[in-house]
Amino acid sequence: MSSDRYYRFAVSVAKHLLGQESAFMRDSEQSEVVHMHGSDDTLFSLDMTPFAAEAAEVSALPFFDDVSGVSKLLSAYQSAKQSLTFENDLPDAKRHLSDYADDFLTALLARANAALTDQQARTIADWVKHLDIYCAVKCVESFLYSQADLKLLEIAPRYGWDVIFDHMAIRCGSQEHDDAERVANLLKKKHGYVSTQFSGEAYYQFPDGWNAYPVYKILNNGQVLRIFVDQSDADAPSQIIQHWNRVYGYTAHHVGIRATQLKAGIRTAVPLEDVMRALVQEGIDVLTPTGHYTRGLLLQVFTRPERNSAIPAALKAEIIAHGAQLEKTIENAKLLELVSRRELMPPQAEAYFALYGLTYDPSNPHHSAPVYQYFLPAQAAHVIKTSQHIAG
Repeated sequence: MSSDRYYRFAVSVAKHLLGQESAFMRDSEQSEVVHMHGSDDTLFSLDMTPFAAEAAEVSALPFFDDVSGVSKLLSAYQSAKQSLTFENDLPDAKRHLSDYADDFLTALLARANAALTDQQARTIADWVKHLDIYCAVKCVESFLYSQADLKLLEIAPRYGWDVIFDHMAIRCGSQEHDDAERVANLLKKKHGYVSTQFSGEAYYQFPDGWNAYPVYKILNNGQVLRIFVDQSDADAPSQIIQHWNRVYGYTAHHVGIRATQLKAGIRTAVPLEDVMRALVQEGIDVLTPTGHYTRGLLLQVFTRPERNSAIPAALKAEIIAHGAQLEKTIENAKLLELVSRRELMPPQAEAYFALYGLTYDPSNPHHSAPVYQYFLPAQAAHVIKTSQHIAG
């Protein structure tokens, strides 16, 4: 596939942004890049080039399309998980996991079997069936554990919102064992994901001891899938990610969800504040949002992490030996990320989907075309800080 068309599209988007808002600054050498200052006057660079890929099948649909209740949801989940290679099928992926990692997953499935309603099961299935098998499996696990995730799906129709998948993060172990590299390669070789065609978005290194590989995929229904594969640095024994991986395995650290709506035939982002307010009214605690300096290109906020007090004492003692601060943060099992991304106007959205051989349909909720496709390192770093939040 030619990269020229992605570049030309990016240049047109960057030019539009620069003409619309003075907060964005041009790059003297790269016409597809814009810059902006953060709240502390840090300069950020945003490359507007979409990732290059061929649209793939909606592989979760055959498994989740006829779910009528809890038992069928759990059966569909197991069938989907067995149909392709996942992390635990790889020879070295489980070497540093605890036995409790399996118990954790077994317990959340058992809890769902006992407490989930058939209506909730249908709500989950109706949402994940529009994804691929990998994301559907991880999202089912997330919805079964996190009340915040499921609550947003349940209340969205009341507001006329279309809630769509934005991204998820998979917490791996340590770079000492190439844990994230192994999972990123699995996603690319077995699940059809790609890295971006430009180096700046292929790998992130963070100063506080962790790194990540973002990978991407677009489905032929228009749904874009973003996965953030993260791990601790080899020389950072107290960094939290490797310990979360040991306790919780490869369940998603968080799922990022966005709400959009159709107004006068134009798909627009639901303001992040509106989504936050709706969840607070449902008793879901929401933390401090970030990203306002992006002028709506990428806003995010997290719900209060779901706490898990069932970690075996012996396992917790082994983890605390790496740092006293891990005693409480290791119990932060899961959080929901709420995201808002500004949408392209219809002519640009049509051009965006044409890159993938798709015809833009604004009435299709999966035909969301954000102006900016990726993550910002400063906001990605905010994820880990938020994930370690402890209620006072």
